[in-house]
Amino acid sequence: MSDFCKQCADELGLPNKDLVGVTTEDDMLNEKSQLVICEGCGYTQVDPQGVCLTKCLQRHGVFGGWN
Repeated sequence: MSDFCKQCADELGLPNKDLVGVTTEDDMLNEKSQLVICEGCGYTQVDPQGVCLTKCLQRHGVFGGWN
């Protein structure tokens, strides 16, 4: 099964559940977001909601950010 970050899933009109929860809130607080493979972006990092934090800056021009 293919996994997509939130931005790529939105772009393709897919439900975004693939990478949700891969990174935990504790990971983010410790500045250790998980590295994943998004079928759209490739090797990237995601926040707890599955939002791409690196590749989508280049690919989509959108920064997901995490609070």
